[in-house]
Amino acid sequence: MESRPQSAAATAEQPAQVAPLEPALWKRLSEAADVASLARAWIALQCQAIEGATRGLVLLAGETRGQFEPVAYWPEGAPKAVALAGAAELAIRERRGVSQAEAGVAHVAFPILVGEEVRGVAAVTLRTARAEEARAALRHLQWGAAWIRDRLRQTRGAELERLIARSAAALALVGDALAREGFATAALAVVSRLAAQAGCSRVSLGVRRGVRVKVEVISHSAQFGQRMALVSGLAAAMDEALDQNCLVLYPAPADQWLAISAHEELSRAQRDGQVLTVPMLVADRLAGAITFERPPDVPFDRDAIEMLELATSIVGPILEEKRLNDRWLIVKAFESLTWQLSRLFGPGHLLRKLIAIAVVAVAAALSVVKTPYDVDADAEIQGLVRRAVVAPYDGFIKDARARAGDKVKQGQILAELEDRDLLLERLKWVTERQQRLYEYDKALAAREPAVGNVAKAQIDQAQAQIKLVDAELARIQLRAPIDGQIVSGDLSQLIGTSVQRGQVLFEVAPLTVYRIVLDVDERDIEAVKPGERGELVVSALPDVRLPFVVDQITPIAEVRGGRNAFRVEGRLTENPSELQPGMQGVGKIQVGERNLAWIWLHPLIDSLRLWAWRWTH
Repeated sequence: MESRPQSAAATAEQPAQVAPLEPALWKRLSEAADVASLARAWIALQCQAIEGATRGLVLLAGETRGQFEPVAYWPEGAPKAVALAGAAELAIRERRGVSQAEAGVAHVAFPILVGEEVRGVAAVTLRTARAEEARAALRHLQWGAAWIRDRLRQTRGAELERLIARSAAALALVGDALAREGFATAALAVVSRLAAQAGCSRVSLGVRRGVRVKVEVISHSAQFGQRMALVSGLAAAMDEALDQNCLVLYPAPADQWLAISAHEELSRAQRDGQVLTVPMLVADRLAGAITFERPPDVPFDRDAIEMLELATSIVGPILEEKRLNDRWLIVKAFESLTWQLSRLFGPGHLLRKLIAIAVVAVAAALSVVKTPYDVDADAEIQGLVRRAVVAPYDGFIKDARARAGDKVKQGQILAELEDRDLLLERLKWVTERQQRLYEYDKALAAREPAVGNVAKAQIDQAQAQIKLVDAELARIQLRAPIDGQIVSGDLSQLIGTSVQRGQVLFEVAPLTVYRIVLDVDERDIEAVKPGERGELVVSALPDVRLPFVVDQITPIAEVRGGRNAFRVEGRLTENPSELQPGMQGVGKIQVGERNLAWIWLHPLIDSLRLWAWRWTH
């Protein structure tokens, strides 16, 4: 009915028609089971209470955010009014009461807010467009909206309580799973708690092994055999759910079109009990399933099914991770290798394939391409010979005119020794000679030949001592034996100290001919042979490459820098003027050609061979 009769007779009859309806509407309003039923009774009461109301509409928020759905019309069964719906949408957008006049009628709408969120809107069409009636209608809608607002709050509170309860149950399951170290104990704790929470007589968990499911744990059962009829039935039910990739419930509801023969057989074996199997999805694969069983008189309702699905989705990945971690290391390695190979040779993963092709190509090139192989070694430049300047006799240092690093000429004075003692000793022997000459002359005059012979011998002795002292005085100045450079010796800080006969005071090396000494690691000494050529770069001349030839290999190892090294001597074929004895650098000995793979990997391979021989022999 679109409008109310305007005649006085109809107006007189209206209270008689409405009055019997109001108690029924109030009863429907107070006993409404859901918000939609309450909205239908409420809009009818509002339209009867608002003077001039001809049509009413209630929109409530749907599951999709920002979408509102009509839940109540008045009169019931009336066609949709586009203008009234437009006023309702305007009230939602502006979040306030609105009034729109059109063709002599008014459409008023008021939003229903729960907190700061618009959860619905009530709209009414009035037969008149007068502003007073529109404001009165808005006040009625504003006051009456408390009924729907309270029911929405109750519904939201119930949903929150249900979510909190589910979250608490899920957290308890997660705690049970994480508190146990192994898969078996964790899975048993989880299924036992699920049985208690869901009121199930038995909860079983199975894991997919290949194409079949193996039952791993059963609630309140520590041990069981895989060949038991119950276990076989559980495995078949889990396979049935996994093969169809969906949840399976028996007895099946009317909207479930799935194969349920295995579940039916399991239910019949358990005295027609209720059976629910939920697949356990981990990442993008079905890792197993959990089967729940209840007595016949305790069916699975929608809330219970949703809760069990949530629990399975939460604890499933945790249990699967524990199961994978419990496997042998070699099994993990093989599975990882198999998975990588499947991705490499399977469809897709173009970048991975390109990288693999590039790696294979590089490996082939390293195994085929050969390049000169050089043995690296620390090297030092030394003079080809070294001439020593030693103390000629025991004495004291008087003066030092040169020290290490100075270039000297042959015969150049390097240092002087004290001559005071030698001069005194010479004076002594000269005096002794003069005395013996007097005695000899006296014996000749007295014609005593025996005494004269003795004096003659003593004269010769004194003369010999004088010659010896003169020879030592001639060597009091230490001179350079050759042209070259002093490579060791510094007496400038030792003036006045004593030296002993034969003590080395200086070493002089020539500047025209050099040799190099290389410390070759024992791992590479086998490849080095006399006559092989190489190049040397010293730290002082990094831009100059000095060619050399290997002359000699000393077959005695020395510890250098924490490693064994053999002394290899070489001869420089070029002697730049900038070279100095004692310069250090790096030498490379060319020992032939090797492929790149051998050059880079042979130290590691040699170490592995040595380690293997040590532990296998």
